[in-house]
Amino acid sequence: MARKIYTRADLDSMTAKALKKMAFRQLGIGGLSKQPKDAVVDAIIAHQDGGASVAPKAAAASGPLQGINFSGNSVVTNKSAAFGQRTTTTIHVSCGASTGSFPVVGKTVREVGEFLREVLNVDRLSTGLVNGKEVDASYVLKTGDRLEFLKPAGRKG
Repeated sequence: MARKIYTRADLDSMTAKALKKMAFRQLGIGGLSKQPKDAVVDAIIAHQDGGASVAPKAAAASGPLQGINFSGNSVVTNKSAAFGQRTTTTIHVSCGASTGSFPVVGKTVREVGEFLREVLNVDRLSTGLVNGKEVDASYVLKTGDRLEFLKPAGRKG
């Protein structure tokens, strides 16, 4: 029996709750329970496309790159592990206009800053905020955290 292929219009007409239920139960896509509706729709479309990117191709732009955006979700990486240990989860990380989702659960804010220094242009003197609150560089990231790096005031570039 062939699986129904959903269009973006089909998915947009459904509630976020129904989309998340369908993604998990019918398609086996995990890690979307706390994601916004748009991210769930993108994940379903990408799943139908065999995991291919669903972002429209951007027109060629002249000048320097002004920002970068990634999309990610939890991926089953160890099916035989104990419940709660089967997936690798990504955490949303941002620094200015640059954002992305990265598999950094269990890493410290300092480690993530070093790891993403060039990708997100993280300043060495940046302050880490987790879920909107300033944290020490030794804070260990947990599933569901949102990390943002802020440059110190008064510094250019």
